[in-house]
Amino acid sequence: MKFLVIELLRTVLRSWRLVGWVLGGAVIATLAFVIFLILWVARGEWGENRLIVLFEPGVSGEQIRQVYRQVREWETISEVLYITRDDPRLAQDGVDPERAPAGYLRVTVRHASQAAEAQAALRDLPGVAAVQSYQKGALRTLIASDSGVRTAVTLLQIGALVLSTVVLLVVLRVLASAWRGELEILHLSGVAPRTVRGAFFSFAMLSSLIIAILALCVIMGVKDLNLVRQWVPELSQPGSLGYVSIAGIGVAVLVGMGAGAVGAWVVGRRL
Repeated sequence: MKFLVIELLRTVLRSWRLVGWVLGGAVIATLAFVIFLILWVARGEWGENRLIVLFEPGVSGEQIRQVYRQVREWETISEVLYITRDDPRLAQDGVDPERAPAGYLRVTVRHASQAAEAQAALRDLPGVAAVQSYQKGALRTLIASDSGVRTAVTLLQIGALVLSTVVLLVVLRVLASAWRGELEILHLSGVAPRTVRGAFFSFAMLSSLIIAILALCVIMGVKDLNLVRQWVPELSQPGSLGYVSIAGIGVAVLVGMGAGAVGAWVVGRRL
């Protein structure tokens, strides 16, 4: 089967027509995945349990550390970080240095459902000026403002997945047409149909993973653009890229399995 997968790749590289189909399909499918992943992060709840604790101007670093030691003992809190003014994470959290002359705390609540209770408890601590959740962009605000919009976003996500799958199927169908003569030779040579199907299935899986990696590279490349920060600042916040990477690879595997299964069935009909 490994030999057949390599031959499929060689067939793609030898045919300008197939190169065009594969490159065009990869661009379309990558854009579809980018849309899916951005919408997934924008409407997700991964950042709902993170809070920023800002202190009064006169509060010293030692007083903040006292609050830090107190908060980390709470059962509802999983992590507390003391971020000083010269820490690069201050810009990552979107905190104005003038509002945190002695630093601030980044608090992670164990469960998103406990965030409101923890936020109220943190506000009552001595020296605390404000407790804010992570910044949400225009896209997240839009999605959360109306259930109809959330439904529309879900449909767009499904559409992006369907588009990626269709693109892979088209590429597999074109590749199978280019291999029409080779399929007959393989059949007459005694190669089992399941081996040929497995090669096309593996090719679809490999293509889907490459598309997911390209989509993640695009997201990592554009996450610092002003327009993206305005609409989806969640992409620049801690944990988002790791979250979307795992999700993206997982979705890509499922898309590749679906397209590969259908593509292998189409190829099997030609044997």
